[in-house]
Amino acid sequence: MEKLMEERNRVLGDPLTEEEVAELVERYRHSDCSRQINLGKGGVTHNMLDDIHNHWKRAEAVRIKCLGVPTLDMDNICFHLEDKSGGKVIYRNINILLLYRGRNYGPENRPVIPLMLWKPYAPIYPKLVKNVADGLTFEETKEMRNRGLNSLPLMKLTRNGVYVNVIERVRDAFETEEVVRLDCKHVGMSDCKKIGVKLKDLVPCVPILFKDEQIILWRAEKSGTGIISCLSST
Repeated sequence: MEKLMEERNRVLGDPLTEEEVAELVERYRHSDCSRQINLGKGGVTHNMLDDIHNHWKRAEAVRIKCLGVPTLDMDNICFHLEDKSGGKVIYRNINILLLYRGRNYGPENRPVIPLMLWKPYAPIYPKLVKNVADGLTFEETKEMRNRGLNSLPLMKLTRNGVYVNVIERVRDAFETEEVVRLDCKHVGMSDCKKIGVKLKDLVPCVPILFKDEQIILWRAEKSGTGIISCLSST
């Protein structure tokens, strides 16, 4: 592990000066940049890492446009990009990143990344929504679900959209509301559940219903759920 870190630091070299960062940002941040890779719901994949190194053969940095479920947690995207590519994120604006290859990067020493020639199986998540939410009775759970379905949506999420502000919006809504509805029409049920998994951990909250591409979230005020302590510490 230490050797890996030493090699990574050697490739990155001395930190970039502010002038060098500004020059790279101006060169690569624009939407018409030819050195762009889209990061979608699959996250940081083997094929994407291979594309990054292919761009790094001729360019010092690559522009990465992040879309879909991963944008709920941009910190996580940055961590995995740096960890798996060996590069350094030098610019971040909403869902746009610039990933720098390092001063001493040599294409001949790039890591060998096996290409994935098939789509990996979708992860199997534990049951996300319980019939009766922890801390509630069956009737209370039913009432919360109905209240959520009949409330105005906090946000309307689009397929492969940018969700960087969703967590903050949900947290703010929970200051005054017990239940929040997210309208995910056209997002797809698979992505709805992935969004629910991330929100459960990152807000944190309790998803109590997925129905007709609607996500109903409960802030879980009652003790015994383990949620209150999390909310008070964020």
